[in-house]
Amino acid sequence: MANSGTQSLAQTDQVEVSGWDENEVFFVERSELGWDEYAGKHVTLTRMLSEGSIIFVRPIQPTATHRANPIAYEAEFVGCSPEGNHQFRLNGVQPRHSRESYTVN
Repeated sequence: MANSGTQSLAQTDQVEVSGWDENEVFFVERSELGWDEYAGKHVTLTRMLSEGSIIFVRPIQPTATHRANPIAYEAEFVGCSPEGNHQFRLNGVQPRHSRESYTVN
């Protein structure tokens, strides 16, 4: 039996990713959401995203009776796969505050 302390627990799930690419074109693409204790959550896409892009990731659950809600992430480019696809780390979204103030009636 292998020592579980030396093994990384990596998992993947089928997801639908949507957002705007670096050319500001809206896209929807299927991918695998991978995650492990070292790299966190990550996806591979066929298109490049702008720095700090917000994308929406929705789990694809073929046996579910309703569609899961998408979750927003900030995409951080980490490199390209040998096939030429773009790999991104997914970071939790933090609120972005505007310097402008707005009055509410």
